Amino acid sequence: MTAPWENEPDSLDFEADGLRCAMRRNDYGVWCGYVGVAADHPLFGLPYNHPLKLPSSWFEGRKFDQGTGPIDLFIHVLGGAKSMEDATPICLAFHVHGGCNWAEDHIPNSKPDGRWWFGFDCGHGGDYMPYKGRDIQRMMDEMADSMPEKVRKALRDILSRSAAQTGDYRDQQYVVAECQSLAAQLNAIVGVLKKENVNGCADHRRD
Repeated sequence: MTAPWENEPDSLDFEADGLRCAMRRNDYGVWCGYVGVAADHPLFGLPYNHPLKLPSSWFEGRKFDQGTGPIDLFIHVLGGAKSMEDATPICLAFHVHGGCNWAEDHIPNSKPDGRWWFGFDCGHGGDYMPYKGRDIQRMMDEMADSMPEKVRKALRDILSRSAAQTGDYRDQQYVVAECQSLAAQLNAIVGVLKKENVNGCADHRRD
């Protein structure tokens, strides 16, 4: 039976809501999604930990066990935040798989193109990583080969069971939808930030 990733490309470029989107498969075989904004976007040049002033309505209906990086959420609370709208960092402002963890003037292995790219990846807890198993298998084979021949088969069986991966593979269709959602949010936040007058926050834009 063919695995789903074997019938997918390793890169995909398209547009959503007027914004450029890019998908790239990383070394673990999982998709990473990116959406680029132009220089006139209020978040252009800002790192993903930049604080934003957002109204509570921006977070309505959101499930924080989905679309949010748990470590980023923990750091936000540990820093003294009493609510999500309390100086929300960009990484928590967008509801996207695993949270937004990329904010650069380029996507990986590409040169800057005049856009500022926000991105996410599908290599978190609960995600299946197709190529990670290849490294594990190689290490298991090396370990088994170093043992006496009479115990190799039994050892391989034990190691295979303990290293079995679980989780869901986030396929091309899923990541396209996440990119489309992120693009829509990047467009929607423009009006919200203007209304909230975020200009009072410290500016950490990259030159």
